[in-house]
Amino acid sequence: MAGKLDTDPEISHLAPKTFSHHEEILEVQHALFVEKRRRRQVSQKIHALREELRDEIEEFYRRFAFDILVVQNALAIPVNITFGLALAEFIVESGIPTIAHHHDFYWERQRFRSFAAMEYFRWAFPPIQPHIQHVVINSIAGEELARRTGASWTLIPNVMDFKLMPQGVDKYNLDFRSEIGLGDDHLLVLQPTRVVSRKGIETSIELVHHLDLVEAHW
Repeated sequence: MAGKLDTDPEISHLAPKTFSHHEEILEVQHALFVEKRRRRQVSQKIHALREELRDEIEEFYRRFAFDILVVQNALAIPVNITFGLALAEFIVESGIPTIAHHHDFYWERQRFRSFAAMEYFRWAFPPIQPHIQHVVINSIAGEELARRTGASWTLIPNVMDFKLMPQGVDKYNLDFRSEIGLGDDHLLVLQPTRVVSRKGIETSIELVHHLDLVEAHW
């Protein structure tokens, strides 16, 4: 189930308003996290969308009768706050066993620091229920989750399968080196992550330092 899909409709459920860039969702997000003010009309809109999305989740459940619900990040970071609220409500009411896979929490992002949404955060980001198993991608996030909510957590880090060889040069990446100002003789070391403390980019910098290169480009 998602707001945009390229999968077979027979095995997936399209719910457009689960997409974070849907026009109605953007209006709510702007009010909460840009204006940081929740007028009555905004609250009414949030609850109307929550009910609508709750119906979508019910339809999804009716179609596929799944035994376990796996939620990817929608109960951790409020890029679509109404969808998170609808999910939390469905999980509580149905009692369905749920794996909540968290990649980014709202407290890790400056743009989500808004008192206008604080009660929603406590309710659904993430919801703390005995039948929800919380999974995090690093121990720092897990420890902070436990400190803030008292929830237990399981660590499953995001890693690459190093047994598989990289795809190599193709039409898409053919000019990558020249586009960033490197020649064919330069050693290219990449860490494609944001510059935040939990990403540990200092480890990559230390690694490059020990390569003892004559010249390094940052």
